[in-house]
Amino acid sequence: MRALRQAPAVGRRALLLAITLAVVVGVVIVLSGGLTRSTDVEAQAERARAEIAEIEQIYEAGQKELRFVETEEFIRWQARVFGLGEPGERPFRLDEAASPEPIVPIGPQDDGGQAKPPFDAWMELLFGA
Repeated sequence: MRALRQAPAVGRRALLLAITLAVVVGVVIVLSGGLTRSTDVEAQAERARAEIAEIEQIYEAGQKELRFVETEEFIRWQARVFGLGEPGERPFRLDEAASPEPIVPIGPQDDGGQAKPPFDAWMELLFGA
């Protein structure tokens, strides 16, 4: 009779152990999924932070350029580009400068024939062939 009374107690323990094991496995699965999602979100956040830092650098460069464009120095420089200098100042332009003398080529003159392939030209230059 004792064996009959102990049997249900062993069965209950086994059932309780199985339920506990199932709950633990379920919690582990849920937490591992959350950890995976957390890792993905962290990687996405890191990419966003890097992009924000890059955009902030571009913004700062733009602000620096804007501060320079608003200075008197830039305005005077830009006015000279358009030929609007100081009173009594004579504008300088390269189109008014004299043309340079033509350069006389060095080496044998081309006879107007067909151009040699680059390899043949190099061989002639290096070895005089």
